[in-house]
Amino acid sequence: MDTIVSTARSRWVVTAVALLFLKVAVGRYLSLRNAFHSIRKYPGGRILWIDPFHSLALVLAPVFPRPNQIGYYGGKLFFYKEFGATIFASVRFLTSQRFFWVGDAEALKIITSDRNTFQKDISQYEALNFFGPNLVSTEASDWKRHRAVAKPAFSEANVALVWTETIRIVNKWFQQLDVAAKKSPNGTNGFIVDLVSPMAQATLLVISAAGFGRRVSWTADSFDEPPTGFKLTFRSAVMNSVENVIFYVLTPTWFSKLLSFVKIPYLSSRAHITQQGFEQLERHMLDLVSSARAEVAEGKTSGGVSDAALLKNLVGANMTQEGDYKRLTDGELLSNIFTFLLAGHETSAHSLSFAFVLLALYPEAQEKLYEEASRLWPGDGPTTDLDVTYRDGFSKLEYTLALFRETLRLYPSEPRLAKDVHYDSVLPAVHFTPGSKGSPTIEGHPFSVAVPAGSVLILDIWALHMNPLYWGDDVEEFKPERFLDSDSYRWPRNAFMPFSNGARSCIGQRFALTESVCILANVVRRYEILVPDDLATKSIQEQKDALLKWTTGVTITPTNARVKFRRRI
Repeated sequence: MDTIVSTARSRWVVTAVALLFLKVAVGRYLSLRNAFHSIRKYPGGRILWIDPFHSLALVLAPVFPRPNQIGYYGGKLFFYKEFGATIFASVRFLTSQRFFWVGDAEALKIITSDRNTFQKDISQYEALNFFGPNLVSTEASDWKRHRAVAKPAFSEANVALVWTETIRIVNKWFQQLDVAAKKSPNGTNGFIVDLVSPMAQATLLVISAAGFGRRVSWTADSFDEPPTGFKLTFRSAVMNSVENVIFYVLTPTWFSKLLSFVKIPYLSSRAHITQQGFEQLERHMLDLVSSARAEVAEGKTSGGVSDAALLKNLVGANMTQEGDYKRLTDGELLSNIFTFLLAGHETSAHSLSFAFVLLALYPEAQEKLYEEASRLWPGDGPTTDLDVTYRDGFSKLEYTLALFRETLRLYPSEPRLAKDVHYDSVLPAVHFTPGSKGSPTIEGHPFSVAVPAGSVLILDIWALHMNPLYWGDDVEEFKPERFLDSDSYRWPRNAFMPFSNGARSCIGQRFALTESVCILANVVRRYEILVPDDLATKSIQEQKDALLKWTTGVTITPTNARVKFRRRI
């Protein structure tokens, strides 16, 4: 009898589970069917397996989605060509949410101009609030408050300081390079530079000095010995945190604590290194804040923090009275410092690494840049801001700026952004016939896309930058001249979004352009940039394939950006 009852109970459990599974499956099917039905008249209509703007998407990007699947990180214009349209639609499997992929310049202009209808999904940024909310992770009135504090720091005077500090820093780097070249067996014939590390060091030194009043020499910043009471140097703490930020985001606090007791190969050591990096960075930031508070309280007007408007503004907002509109909490203060340190150096460092590789691959472009820099700074002595100030110099590096913009077009730091749709809206799009060998891309008829509230828009910056409707059929080629206006040509501003557009565009755009253009001009004026010897006999395509490799991270990250520097005589 007991056996019969047990068997019956088991069958009932199995039946209940099966019915529950069937209910879920039918519900998922109906939900997906309705979602696909709502987008049936638009190009696309494919399944999206993973949220393309989630941190997990960055981790999985090298292996999933695959090149033939929606959401593939390196897709560029591939799917737009397949569907023959500047906007296409997809449906996310787990949520049945509609995702619209936008590579249309006019539509993107509308999206970035309307902050009420199209807003950031703040939940996607909450994981980055290690210390508290910040300029990047807030929206609406909170975002306005953070921006009101930080924006005055990015003035003409501060950009001029960026120019000054960049020149000082690269000249110190040159001294180290010249010493290294003399010690190298092939020094007179050139020496290999792995670009990412020195570019990260240079851009971190610039933001540290111009933004936070931490004016350190290249040599001192290279020391491995941390200050008394610290376990890591400032630079090591920043680099450690940047390298492990995604691991930190995706690892729950309880699991990190567990890993300190239960030793798991790789994970335990990675968790320890990550935790130490963030703890030490917080201590370094608190040290900066302490010094800044003392100077603000004393009313110091020159030197130190007084010359670093960003930190002065952030600390000043933190020291204002409770209830002041511009007040920042302690957590918000540290969070903004961390964000500006991260965004203020890593994006430029990676973009510069790509730019130097492209200079090695395209010597004719390098020669034009060299001629421009030599006109600005004649002779072969060290450059100084006293010889050529920012006001006089930056505007004369027109080709250098065009070359850097072309680098950003081909390798945007953030290839895609996301916006939640809060109100029903309509976006313009265009059908087009992609060109093939010997035939141009043909623009077809325009059409409209009705985007319902609750949808997600993917601002596909890489697709926009590679769209021949705006940039011509030579869009795959490296061509800095496309960013030089003439009497008969004006480059398409609305089709260029490396810093986003609209009110939420990057607040440090001029900062990044100034330091990057200054570094490129100074380095090329002093050194010839060449392809490494082991690739010199390879075809241009093989050289590109080897030197322009990248992977996903907080930004697009070059993985083999190495060139040969040879001192110009």
